[in-house]
Amino acid sequence: PLLAVGGYALLGNPKALNPEARLAKPPMTAEQINAIVERLAEKMKANPDDLQGWVMLARSYKSQGRHDDAVGAFAKADKLVDKDPDLLASYAETLALAAGKGLKGKPRQLVERALQLDPKHPHALFLAGAAAMEAGDNKKGIAYWEALLPMVDPGTDIDQMLRSGIDKMKQGK
Repeated sequence: PLLAVGGYALLGNPKALNPEARLAKPPMTAEQINAIVERLAEKMKANPDDLQGWVMLARSYKSQGRHDDAVGAFAKADKLVDKDPDLLASYAETLALAAGKGLKGKPRQLVERALQLDPKHPHALFLAGAAAMEAGDNKKGIAYWEALLPMVDPGTDIDQMLRSGIDKMKQGK
């Protein structure tokens, strides 16, 4: 029996004994993901009052880089979005990406609303700092990003980016 176990370990597939490994599914293809998103879009046409569905569709579109479509889906869920800082920040970012004009106007208003609901919301603080920097209000930008720094892991890319941005704002750049 020992020889059989040793031989199997050398020549067999020990991972096959793991039930989780046998149940693992191959990753989905882009075509499969697109088909799922399109089915969700069709479902939303039939159920326009499903705010959670619109949020799911908006997030799906956003992850696909379909920012204009995501903006439309977020707008359909505005009653739900307006009460959730995560959704407000995500909507603001999506609007900015779709318009290609930064965080001026409605995106900034959405970020401000998110911070009213949760003054320590990380995504909203990041966007607020970027909006302030964009508007030339370095004092506010520094304040937002310094408030965010304790929430990020030291030495990470985001930590370094925030510190670099703070330094630039302090130098008036």
